Amino acid sequence: MAKSASKQKQNKQRTVKLALFILVAMILVAVIVFGIFAIAKIARDKEGEKDNAQNINTASEILRTEDDLKDEDKVAQAGNESKDRMEADERNKPTVEQNAAGLNIATPVVNFVGMSEDKSSIEAGGAITNINELEGNCTFVFTNGDTTVTASSGILPGPSYITCEAVKVDRSKFTNGTWNVKIQYKSNRSEGESDTQSFEIQ
Repeated sequence: MAKSASKQKQNKQRTVKLALFILVAMILVAVIVFGIFAIAKIARDKEGEKDNAQNINTASEILRTEDDLKDEDKVAQAGNESKDRMEADERNKPTVEQNAAGLNIATPVVNFVGMSEDKSSIEAGGAITNINELEGNCTFVFTNGDTTVTASSGILPGPSYITCEAVKVDRSKFTNGTWNVKIQYKSNRSEGESDTQSFEIQ
């Protein structure tokens, strides 16, 4: 009777030990499986980050390439527009005729003429509209019957034409009445004379 009870106790202890061993083994297997899945997930995440970085770099390269192409297109377009403007300017550039002496025929114009505010002088100004050069001389010729008064001035070159520097002539050189004025332009390359313009002195 005592032997049977002892044997039952031993069997029970073996069963408990076996159950504990199986439980520990299952826990170890679970830990190992979980570890494998965790390592695999980390590896996949790293691979995904690498792919995303590559995709971002590729997208950036594509955007840079598109921007570069846009910049090149803008430069080419600006160059074409500049060329078109130069060609248009060349086509629209007035043709300057030459006289028998081989000089360009200038076209002076009287812009203004009249008495100064303090009435102490006669003032006049003008321009050469069809040429542009650095050196030249404008001569204002005032006439009244047989009386002639002249005044000369230098020039102010502009972007596409010449301005005659304004002249001031003492009022005492003029008599009352109707006067005419014209500009005679002369340089080493050009010469010409404007139409006359009338004005009153009282």
